[in-house]
Amino acid sequence: MQFNSNDSGSSLQSEINITPLVDVVLVLLIIFMVVVPLLMEGYDVDIPRASADTSSAQALGSQLVLTIGSEACPIFKPLEGEGIPKDCQVTLADQKIPAAELPARVAEILGGRPAEQRALFLAVDDRLNYEGVLRIIDLAKSGVEDLKIEFIVTN
Repeated sequence: MQFNSNDSGSSLQSEINITPLVDVVLVLLIIFMVVVPLLMEGYDVDIPRASADTSSAQALGSQLVLTIGSEACPIFKPLEGEGIPKDCQVTLADQKIPAAELPARVAEILGGRPAEQRALFLAVDDRLNYEGVLRIIDLAKSGVEDLKIEFIVTN
């Protein structure tokens, strides 16, 4: 606070010094201008959608399709521990099998094919937990070397 130096007497002057306030606000503004672009940076993940293209449907007819549905294998939350639930069932080549039998069945079907023809098409419900789906894919890949995987996302 500042005292007036008038001849009429001494009285207080009640003006606020806003210089420190402006300094603090400018520092906060600079901090937010630096931090916000760093927080906004990330990766946009766009999961492919199934198309109605008939040429891909004909190609799928000759290929091995693994379907992981939400009804037969409800893995909506992150899994605890190792492995997948014991009651999880998948559909491989239009046959419903337990997920535990997946390595043997994939090796049986794709093991005799040349390396360039070892392809597994995945039809996966997009509501399922990503980690759980990866564990099932790892099971399928464990029986065959050089397995190519192509995703088909379904709802």
